[in-house]
Amino acid sequence: MKTKINSLKMKTAILFLSFFAMVCFLQVDSVAQNSNDALQYMKALTEPVNSLKDETWKYLKAITNEKGARKVEAKRQTLLSEMKDKKTEISKVKPFESDETLKKAILSFLDLSYSVIKEDYDKILDMEAIAEESYDLMEAYILAREKADEKLDSAANIVSLAENEFALKYKITLVEGEKDKISQKIKKASEALDYYNKIYLCFFKCYKQEAYVLEALNKNDVNGVEQNSKSLGVIVDEELAKIKTAGGYKGDINLKSAAEQLLKFYKEESNDVFSSYVDFSIKKDSFEKIQKVVESKKEKDRTQQDIDQYNKAVKEYNDSVNAYNVKNDAANKNRTKFMENWNGKTSSFFDTHAN
Repeated sequence: MKTKINSLKMKTAILFLSFFAMVCFLQVDSVAQNSNDALQYMKALTEPVNSLKDETWKYLKAITNEKGARKVEAKRQTLLSEMKDKKTEISKVKPFESDETLKKAILSFLDLSYSVIKEDYDKILDMEAIAEESYDLMEAYILAREKADEKLDSAANIVSLAENEFALKYKITLVEGEKDKISQKIKKASEALDYYNKIYLCFFKCYKQEAYVLEALNKNDVNGVEQNSKSLGVIVDEELAKIKTAGGYKGDINLKSAAEQLLKFYKEESNDVFSSYVDFSIKKDSFEKIQKVVESKKEKDRTQQDIDQYNKAVKEYNDSVNAYNVKNDAANKNRTKFMENWNGKTSSFFDTHAN
């Protein structure tokens, strides 16, 4: 017997977390002009990189608003083109008193950043195409992005150190002030993406495990349903604990609650709906065996015990079919409801915390 299973396309935000770091560390908010020439040199090196903030923000906006892959990819290519232009501009700046330390640090950073955004992300985009096939692939995909972030963070720290050393050497006082609006938005979006990433992985692991149960169910693989359903219950408990530890985001528990509702639905499925399917399958198998025995006998040879056993098996089978159908229909409706709620809360989360 085929079951009615709703197929839903999940909304997933592509969580690139890295490039925002590049546009924050070079921000020179205010400077006491102890050395005007050195100051102008410093600005000539840092301002071209700071100007990349606009393209970076457009890129992050496209990601968090879940634009199509082509649109997001177009933003990446624009960003890469801007990086090449800024490198050319900085390369033309003459050293200050034969001191190229800061210039070399910034150029090295741009080279590494370009390499990560181009080469690492080319591989990441390939991984993205298959990430939803399994939890392990999704986890590897996110790990690859995190490693790309780490490379950029490491390079950013080197430039920050070089900037401070240059300022100290030439008696420039750097005074950290309030960051500009775009830098604030980039930081805000990146922090929101980082939180979503944690909650999403908890959800996705359970989502995939439920998919394995449903696949076995549609193949009438009773053992597969039992084994995968049992695993689903265990996984849900583990991931619910992780979500509880993660808590809300800056007082907002909507995304967390939506994930918890879905996971609790999966748990209920595991305990009730899928066990009902197993019970139905056992009753069906028992009925078919008794039916085969009864039908193998001529009507005149059938005993009252044969007839009673057959009638009992028919009733139990019909009852189990009805019970399963009721639970399965309710599960299909709830799956749709909770998935739509998750998708809606995902969109509103980014609207609130990443714009």
